[in-house]
Amino acid sequence: MIANLPPEPGEPAQLEAAAPSSSRHRRLLRWAAVLACVVLLFYAVMGYISTAALFGENPRWRGMNRGPKDFGLAGETVTLQSTDGLMLKAWWLPANGEPRGDVIIAHGIDHTRQVMLPRAVFLVRGGYSVLALDLRGHGESESRAVSPGFLEARDILGAVNYLRWRGEREPIVVLGVSYGAAAAVLAAAQSQQIAAVIADGVFPSGAAVAGNISRHVVADARSNVWLQTAARIDSLPGLPMAIALVYWARTGVYLGSDLLNVIPYAARVRVPVLFISGGSDWIVPTEQERKVMAAIPGDRKSMLVIPGAQHDTTFSTDPSRYRDAVLDFLGRNLPLQSEPRP
Repeated sequence: MIANLPPEPGEPAQLEAAAPSSSRHRRLLRWAAVLACVVLLFYAVMGYISTAALFGENPRWRGMNRGPKDFGLAGETVTLQSTDGLMLKAWWLPANGEPRGDVIIAHGIDHTRQVMLPRAVFLVRGGYSVLALDLRGHGESESRAVSPGFLEARDILGAVNYLRWRGEREPIVVLGVSYGAAAAVLAAAQSQQIAAVIADGVFPSGAAVAGNISRHVVADARSNVWLQTAARIDSLPGLPMAIALVYWARTGVYLGSDLLNVIPYAARVRVPVLFISGGSDWIVPTEQERKVMAAIPGDRKSMLVIPGAQHDTTFSTDPSRYRDAVLDFLGRNLPLQSEPRP
């Protein structure tokens, strides 16, 4: 029979010391797991809240109380399809005299095709037919989901298809404002049917716009504490990715951590582009719009800066300068022949 040997001196103390240490380690792991879950839940909730404005039925996006007749324009309401099958509404406004081109005009978010009618006036009088389009979820067009311009590019491409379907053979131009401008750049990168682009207030990315707005709200002494708190939360690192993941979960469309980076699409545009920027635009400062311009290959690009104009007020701030620049750009850059591009 083998006798049990006594423990070496100090061994019980070591075992007793190891037990509390192991217990503390497990507690730390549990707390770390709880903290990680809280952080993930927080970002998921904030991502959901931040995307809420992109979904649902928004009355501000629907109301219209003016039409072409209010601006002395003759036209008709037409129905067309986006390339992903949504039914869209637009006004077809024929040019005065022999048409020199067809211009698709796309509004910014929170607006409808009626806000583009003042631009349509000088285009129609200048010899260009206009298709004033309600982008998805706005005006009379279908959908309860919008994006920073990614999905809306499908609306513009559908409008291009519609013009060719109805027998229009003039060069096609797209004039977009804000996210309509982003959609115009994306569409031009994907279609050889687009002969030129006018991008008014185009942003390099959705995340850049969100950051600009948050910084402005925080710096504005007129912002109340709740608005400033929301703006600081919106500027948290990692929130754009959370928004992108929540948006992907709700739509199947992944916008990326930049919430739509327009730059790679701009690099694929091979047609003339006129950029228009407000000199006092803090939502999309001129220097940020120049980043999109710099990505366009070649030298068939230019920029008009309207002094004192804010975002989406370039035309209303200086209508004459805006009109002259657009008509000059179109006159210099559209092909003379009225034939479809291959």
